[in-house]
Amino acid sequence: MSKLKILSQDDLSTISDAFGEILEKEVSKAISMKELEDLDLDITLNYENKQLDVDVDVGVLFDELSQITQDQIMQAIDEAYMKFDSYIDDNFRL
Repeated sequence: MSKLKILSQDDLSTISDAFGEILEKEVSKAISMKELEDLDLDITLNYENKQLDVDVDVGVLFDELSQITQDQIMQAIDEAYMKFDSYIDDNFRL
């Protein structure tokens, strides 16, 4: 794997926005948005010593009749991380 380029604040903002969009897309693929009352994404980027760490907390409030499981949410998050890795490789690696 090649190294990350040096990231600016603008890059970090772009990365955070892109990951949010990827997460929303993957969650909406896995789960009917009709079953969600609220989706809260808290994305934390930590960029030190040319290393980028990304953490996400996903808060989901389901409709009371929903049959969605925690496993479905976790699978969507895992898929989002894989697509996010590809996004980083395509846009921010040397």
